[in-house]
Amino acid sequence: MAQKPRGMHAEDIKAELRKRYGSLAKFSTMIGRDSRAVSKTIGTVGYSVPIEREIAKVLGREPQNIWPGRYHHDGSPVSMTVIRTPTALPHDAHRQNGVAA
Repeated sequence: MAQKPRGMHAEDIKAELRKRYGSLAKFSTMIGRDSRAVSKTIGTVGYSVPIEREIAKVLGREPQNIWPGRYHHDGSPVSMTVIRTPTALPHDAHRQNGVAA
């Protein structure tokens, strides 16, 4: 059975950033973001691709090596947007003859 590719553990990413900058909030504000942005990016899939790239640059790695499940092999981010297709019939299709009851 094939295993999912493994990247860095979230706590390892946090530890590296804390060693270099003291806190995640300090690093967040240093890159011009909200104080919780880096923490949310690490913990939430698809939260912010630009912040993921900034974290990877600081750690000296490629984003797809840190988060292989979030990126394709070519380095492009995996879309986390769900494409919704309507499953219900349109309103007019409920009426067979097109007039109200």
